[in-house]
Amino acid sequence: MNPETVTHGQRPGTPGAGPGPLARAGRRLGLLPLVCVMYLVISGGAYGLEDAVHIAGPKLAILLCLLVPLTLSLPTGLMAAELTALMPVEGGFYFWVKEGLGPFAGFAEAYFTLLYTAVDMAIYPVLFTSYLGFLMPVSPAAQVTLAVSVVWFAGFLNLAGIRPVGFTSVLLAALLLSPMAALVLAGLPRLVHFVAPAEPLFPPDAAGALGAGLTMVIWNFSGWENLSVVAGEIEDARRNYLRAIVVTIPLVVAGYVLPLLVSVSGSVSTARWRIGWFSHVGTAVGGPMLGAALAVGGAMMAFSVFEAAMLWVSRMPYVLSREGYLPGAFGEVWHATAAPWKSIVLSCAVFTLLVPLGFVALVVLDVFFYMAALVLEMAAMVRLRRLRPEREGIFRVGGGKFGLYLVAALPILTWLATFGLAMSHGDGHGDFLIAIALCATAWPAYAVARRRYGGPADTADTRIVTSET
Repeated sequence: MNPETVTHGQRPGTPGAGPGPLARAGRRLGLLPLVCVMYLVISGGAYGLEDAVHIAGPKLAILLCLLVPLTLSLPTGLMAAELTALMPVEGGFYFWVKEGLGPFAGFAEAYFTLLYTAVDMAIYPVLFTSYLGFLMPVSPAAQVTLAVSVVWFAGFLNLAGIRPVGFTSVLLAALLLSPMAALVLAGLPRLVHFVAPAEPLFPPDAAGALGAGLTMVIWNFSGWENLSVVAGEIEDARRNYLRAIVVTIPLVVAGYVLPLLVSVSGSVSTARWRIGWFSHVGTAVGGPMLGAALAVGGAMMAFSVFEAAMLWVSRMPYVLSREGYLPGAFGEVWHATAAPWKSIVLSCAVFTLLVPLGFVALVVLDVFFYMAALVLEMAAMVRLRRLRPEREGIFRVGGGKFGLYLVAALPILTWLATFGLAMSHGDGHGDFLIAIALCATAWPAYAVARRRYGGPADTADTRIVTSET
């Protein structure tokens, strides 16, 4: 390897340091690969939605899959499109929050992001082995071995650079969506003659089911700003990020709702639904071949989402290193591919240690940390309207102040409703308190990192040079 140090004679975090060699390497992600990577980062298809059906019931799960895109996905996507157009830099949402709300808020944004991705990323290699279990028995030892192999193979693809990840995502998106498309086609009579499930809209513990179901659905519909972290590596990010969001949101909604409608049409009970249940539905609708194809598709989904997510997750240590919060070694890139190789290796090592953890028990933490970071991003969007009013020729959320505040408020209200329900009904109290305690460690971590590594050199002027200047 021939790593190139990013500082170029300047301390990380200075305005003149710009976005670094990742943004200047000329290896950009075009619109089609961007759409595919975004789809995988957000969704990857209806695989993994089975628990929401089990928890909330089929009717409520479908209703939430129609409402959450309006109250969470669309506002978040518009926010991400506006701020990416304003600041198309490597590091994305970290720099939005840092410039809008100050250095500590920027660090807290990165800190909350690392907390929820540590929880989130550990599940996908395990899901990979779970879906394979529909096709063949897999021992616990073999499951761990396969999961660790998935981690490092995805890391290898990311070491090859952003374009191979983009091309791989195009192929994997097509392959993993084919079984779901086949399920919808085979179940077309169920769609045309849809019969509502026998279960009521609200189960006996309506508030608890709604809170838990909302948590699961939010997890399946969140993350529209995540790829802003690699905005410096996206071709014409100012325009293409918005275009990708406009294309991807309806794809995600259709990818969830259509298979769900086919699967629950005429159902009497969904009490047995668990991760992997779409394979059983496929067997009932189209025979064993379709069931097996859905199991393979579920395994491919787990790998694809993990590989695409690692693209932006592995850039966070890189950005924090350049900002003076981590050792400078993590700010080095491999000259041959312009990939932050030490940051990627660190991410793979951490995810390997987290593979044995489960997901369902930690989903409340995952959503809590994500939404805490999202609150900072929305506040930064409002603040940057005043700090950076010059927006000629680039996208901004319309509707004046009303449109701005509506976009900022809808996701936050959704989050507050979710955790209010989870706290008042169900078993969310312990997870909620743990999440608050972990969030409170952001300030000590910030103080230690600044003392140990120096932090950004200049906090008086946080204006960032974009990748397109």
